[in-house]
Amino acid sequence: MFDRLSDASKGAVFLVSGISIFGFSDNLTLLVSDTVSVGQFHFSRSLIAIFMVIVAARLFGMPVLAKLWKPIAARTVFMVTSMLLYFGTMPMMPIAEAGAGLFTSPIFVLLFSAILFGERIGFRRILAVLVGSVGVWCVLQPGAEGVTVYQIMPILAGACYAIGSIITFRYLQDESAFAILFSFLVAIGISGALITSVFTVFPASDHMIATAPFLFNGWQTVDAQYWLYLFIIALGATLALSLMTRAYQLAQTSYAAIFEYAYLLSVSYFSWLFWDITPNALGVVGILFIITSGVIITLAQRKAI
Repeated sequence: MFDRLSDASKGAVFLVSGISIFGFSDNLTLLVSDTVSVGQFHFSRSLIAIFMVIVAARLFGMPVLAKLWKPIAARTVFMVTSMLLYFGTMPMMPIAEAGAGLFTSPIFVLLFSAILFGERIGFRRILAVLVGSVGVWCVLQPGAEGVTVYQIMPILAGACYAIGSIITFRYLQDESAFAILFSFLVAIGISGALITSVFTVFPASDHMIATAPFLFNGWQTVDAQYWLYLFIIALGATLALSLMTRAYQLAQTSYAAIFEYAYLLSVSYFSWLFWDITPNALGVVGILFIITSGVIITLAQRKAI
């Protein structure tokens, strides 16, 4: 039955499955966010995930070394930047609100596709951008002190994620999904190690560390429990990323991106289940506006096709 589905439908199934798993594993990040920095977290997770990817690739007979190095390198830069920004802000705000910032990516996919590739933007898509912008304002909720850098980080993560997704669809359809994932894991692991080493050699101020330890801590000593948590997180992330990468190889980015909103449902549910954390009323309204924006984009895309 699955084989009879169109590529777009297969991509949707892969994407919803992968992104829902991410909602579970991302919530587990809070188990270690007080122990290590975001750089050490990504380094540790990559060590485990790289091993898992190599084993899985061997089982499925697929290569882990990329053939298309230029688009792989470009995609990796944007995806690594996106994940560092997103995970760095995760302990600073409700995960559902951080996720809403990240999943402004369909709006950026639309804008970048028009600017870089000349895709036509009609009335519905302009409306989607406006609705999404209102949603972002509701999530950020700028007060008298204005918007902080920590609130902007998930939005920047969404922009970087959008470019990485566009590259995946336009240039990497014939590349091994395991090779794409392997390149990402190696790059984010090295980046995490370098960032953590910098903050170890040149420590941030006590105020910065107290304000955002997950961003500014250097290398920390960890125990066996930490590695157990990382194994579970890495297992979920590896499975999720494999499914999502395959999805963007099969389905056009502007079509597939809508299904990523399953993440907001998954991450909100597990955030409530594990931590009893929920966004405030205005944050929920903002999330709904951002989801509505993505739905409008998808409906407009289907009509164009």
